[in-house]
Amino acid sequence: MQKDSSEQGFTLIELIVVIVILGILAAFAIPRFVNLQNDARRSVLQGISGSLQAASALAYSKALVSTPVQTGTSGTISVPGAGTNGTVALAYGYPTGASISTMLQSTTNFGVSATAASATFWPTSAGKPAGCEVVYTAATSSVGAGATPTVVTTSTDCS
Repeated sequence: MQKDSSEQGFTLIELIVVIVILGILAAFAIPRFVNLQNDARRSVLQGISGSLQAASALAYSKALVSTPVQTGTSGTISVPGAGTNGTVALAYGYPTGASISTMLQSTTNFGVSATAASATFWPTSAGKPAGCEVVYTAATSSVGAGATPTVVTTSTDCS
Protein backbone atom coordinates (compact mmCIF):
# COMPACT_ATOMS: atom_id res chain seq x y z
CA MET A 1 0.00 0.00 0.00
CA GLN A 2 1.32 3.33 -0.96
CA LYS A 3 0.83 6.42 1.12
CA ASP A 4 -0.82 9.29 -0.71
CA SER A 5 1.28 12.46 -0.45
CA SER A 6 -1.80 14.56 0.35
CA GLU A 7 -2.43 12.65 3.60
CA GLN A 8 0.21 14.16 5.84
CA GLY A 9 -0.16 14.80 9.58
CA PHE A 10 1.34 17.48 11.74
CA THR A 11 4.99 17.22 12.59
CA LEU A 12 6.13 17.11 16.18
CA ILE A 13 7.67 20.59 15.85
CA GLU A 14 4.37 22.08 14.62
CA LEU A 15 2.51 20.58 17.58
CA ILE A 16 5.08 21.89 20.06
CA VAL A 17 4.87 25.40 18.53
CA VAL A 18 1.06 25.40 18.89
CA ILE A 19 1.31 24.26 22.53
CA VAL A 20 3.88 26.97 23.31
CA ILE A 21 1.68 29.65 21.71
CA LEU A 22 -1.35 28.48 23.74
CA GLY A 23 0.77 28.55 26.92
CA ILE A 24 1.87 32.14 26.25
CA LEU A 25 -1.73 33.24 25.60
CA ALA A 26 -2.89 31.56 28.82
CA ALA A 27 -0.12 33.27 30.81
CA PHE A 28 -1.44 36.67 29.73
CA ALA A 29 -5.15 35.83 29.97
CA ILE A 30 -5.26 34.24 33.46
CA PRO A 31 -4.15 37.37 35.38
CA ARG A 32 -6.83 39.37 33.58
CA PHE A 33 -9.55 36.99 34.77
CA VAL A 34 -8.20 36.99 38.33
CA ASN A 35 -8.74 40.77 38.50
CA LEU A 36 -12.46 40.26 37.91
CA GLN A 37 -12.93 39.51 41.61
CA ASN A 38 -11.46 42.88 42.55
CA ASP A 39 -13.66 44.61 39.98
CA ALA A 40 -16.73 42.80 41.34
CA ARG A 41 -15.94 43.88 44.91
CA ARG A 42 -15.50 47.48 43.76
CA SER A 43 -18.90 47.26 42.06
CA VAL A 44 -20.44 45.98 45.30
CA LEU A 45 -18.97 49.02 47.09
CA GLN A 46 -20.49 51.36 44.52
CA GLY A 47 -23.86 49.66 44.98
CA ILE A 48 -23.66 49.98 48.76
CA SER A 49 -22.69 53.65 48.42
CA GLY A 50 -25.67 54.41 46.19
CA SER A 51 -28.02 52.51 48.48
CA LEU A 52 -26.82 54.45 51.52
CA GLN A 53 -27.28 57.79 49.79
CA ALA A 54 -30.76 56.85 48.61
CA ALA A 55 -31.75 55.47 52.03
CA SER A 56 -30.64 58.60 53.86
CA ALA A 57 -32.49 60.84 51.37
CA LEU A 58 -35.67 58.77 51.76
CA ALA A 59 -35.42 58.90 55.55
CA TYR A 60 -34.94 62.67 55.44
CA SER A 61 -37.99 63.05 53.19
CA LYS A 62 -40.04 60.96 55.60
CA ALA A 63 -38.73 63.04 58.54
CA LEU A 64 -39.80 66.28 56.82
CA VAL A 65 -43.36 65.14 56.21
CA SER A 66 -43.90 63.42 59.56
CA THR A 67 -45.92 65.07 62.28
CA PRO A 68 -44.18 66.55 64.17
CA VAL A 69 -41.27 67.22 61.81
CA GLN A 70 -38.28 65.07 62.88
CA THR A 71 -35.29 67.21 61.87
CA GLY A 72 -33.94 68.08 65.33
CA THR A 73 -30.88 66.67 67.05
CA SER A 74 -32.73 63.40 67.61
CA GLY A 75 -35.93 61.76 66.49
CA THR A 76 -37.42 58.64 64.97
CA ILE A 77 -39.49 57.71 61.97
CA SER A 78 -41.52 54.64 61.26
CA VAL A 79 -40.49 52.65 58.18
CA PRO A 80 -42.25 49.30 57.65
CA GLY A 81 -39.77 46.44 57.76
CA ALA A 82 -36.88 48.55 59.06
CA GLY A 83 -35.16 48.49 62.42
CA THR A 84 -36.77 47.46 65.65
CA ASN A 85 -40.52 47.44 65.00
CA GLY A 86 -39.96 49.63 61.95
CA THR A 87 -38.38 52.47 63.93
CA VAL A 88 -35.33 54.29 62.55
CA ALA A 89 -33.33 56.62 64.82
CA LEU A 90 -32.51 60.03 63.33
CA ALA A 91 -30.02 62.85 63.90
CA TYR A 92 -30.92 66.14 62.20
CA GLY A 93 -33.48 64.30 60.09
CA TYR A 94 -31.06 61.69 58.71
CA PRO A 95 -30.46 58.12 59.94
CA THR A 96 -27.76 57.70 62.57
CA GLY A 97 -24.77 55.46 61.90
CA ALA A 98 -26.35 52.72 64.01
CA SER A 99 -29.70 52.86 62.19
CA ILE A 100 -28.73 53.38 58.52
CA SER A 101 -28.29 49.64 57.90
CA THR A 102 -31.91 49.06 58.97
CA MET A 103 -33.00 51.19 56.01
CA LEU A 104 -31.36 48.74 53.57
CA GLN A 105 -33.35 45.83 52.24
CA SER A 106 -30.63 43.23 52.80
CA THR A 107 -27.19 43.12 54.39
CA THR A 108 -26.39 39.47 53.65
CA ASN A 109 -23.50 40.05 51.21
CA PHE A 110 -21.63 42.66 53.20
CA GLY A 111 -20.46 43.20 56.74
CA VAL A 112 -21.51 46.11 58.93
CA SER A 113 -19.79 47.76 61.87
CA ALA A 114 -21.78 50.67 63.32
CA THR A 115 -21.74 53.27 66.06
CA ALA A 116 -24.13 56.19 66.59
CA ALA A 117 -21.85 58.48 64.57
CA SER A 118 -20.88 56.23 61.66
CA ALA A 119 -21.24 52.86 59.98
CA THR A 120 -18.69 50.91 57.93
CA PHE A 121 -19.75 48.45 55.23
CA TRP A 122 -17.54 45.97 53.33
CA PRO A 123 -18.06 42.98 50.98
CA THR A 124 -17.90 39.77 53.02
CA SER A 125 -16.00 38.05 50.21
CA ALA A 126 -13.05 40.42 50.80
CA GLY A 127 -12.61 39.71 54.50
CA LYS A 128 -12.31 43.15 56.07
CA PRO A 129 -9.40 45.05 54.51
CA ALA A 130 -9.22 48.75 55.39
CA GLY A 131 -8.92 49.63 51.70
CA CYS A 132 -12.23 48.07 50.64
CA GLU A 133 -15.07 49.75 52.49
CA VAL A 134 -17.85 52.32 52.48
CA VAL A 135 -18.15 54.63 55.50
CA TYR A 136 -21.44 56.40 56.27
CA THR A 137 -21.03 59.31 58.67
CA ALA A 138 -24.25 60.67 60.17
CA ALA A 139 -25.22 64.34 60.00
CA THR A 140 -23.70 66.38 62.82
CA SER A 141 -25.60 69.66 62.50
CA SER A 142 -28.61 71.16 60.80
CA VAL A 143 -26.73 73.89 58.90
CA GLY A 144 -23.35 74.32 57.21
CA ALA A 145 -20.69 71.63 57.31
CA GLY A 146 -22.08 68.37 58.64
CA ALA A 147 -25.65 69.23 57.71
CA THR A 148 -25.93 66.11 55.56
CA PRO A 149 -24.47 62.66 56.04
CA THR A 150 -21.35 61.73 54.09
CA VAL A 151 -20.72 58.48 52.25
CA VAL A 152 -17.04 57.79 51.49
CA THR A 153 -15.97 54.81 49.37
CA THR A 154 -12.43 53.41 49.60
CA SER A 155 -11.57 50.73 47.03
CA THR A 156 -7.77 50.70 46.98
CA ASP A 157 -7.37 47.12 48.30
CA CYS A 158 -10.31 44.90 47.37
CA SER A 159 -8.27 41.73 46.91
